[in-house]
Amino acid sequence: MASFFKKALGVFVEFEDEETKNTTSSNPVPIVTNQISPKLEDHSEAGKFEKYFDKLFDGANFPGPDYYEFFKMMETLEPHIQDEKSRISATFASLSIQGLTKQNLIETAGKYKVIIEKDRTDFERALADKLKSEVGTRQKEHEDLEKKIKTNSEMIQKLTQEITEAQILIGKLKSEVMEQETKLNKNSHGYHIASDAIINKITSDIQKIQSLL
Repeated sequence: MASFFKKALGVFVEFEDEETKNTTSSNPVPIVTNQISPKLEDHSEAGKFEKYFDKLFDGANFPGPDYYEFFKMMETLEPHIQDEKSRISATFASLSIQGLTKQNLIETAGKYKVIIEKDRTDFERALADKLKSEVGTRQKEHEDLEKKIKTNSEMIQKLTQEITEAQILIGKLKSEVMEQETKLNKNSHGYHIASDAIINKITSDIQKIQSLL
């Protein structure tokens, strides 16, 4: 027997259980929907929400027989009364003994609808807060990392340019050093030759003076 919530969620997901495939209504009542809704991705999603809304309805159950007891009894009688129209009549007749009226049935059905709508509003608000706190935080981290990457990339480009310029300058300085070393070595060599010649000349002159005077 498919539950009320599984039947409702059947609009959004295809259930492949044998009961759903084999059970047909001899006099189905056409259901009017406002729009074509997207399907849920898998059965686990449908099962999760089936349990969630079952718990929500159970917690909000009003005193006395109402729409909640009505669809619960509809589920109970389904294996015994296949025709939906007959099952609705039998369910209503049984609950009317307990004080259920058509007006009360419709009114409480509307109240459960309002409960779902309010729960959806609360869910959407909680979801928005969750997105803001978690997704928003991660989005901020993402943006900060993007800025950091950009800053570091610009710094790397600047440092790379400075390194290239420094390497060029080093090459130039090396050339100048070699040029200066060559020049100094040449001057040093010339100086030593010249100084040796002068010293030799003075030494020779001293010898001549000593021997001739």
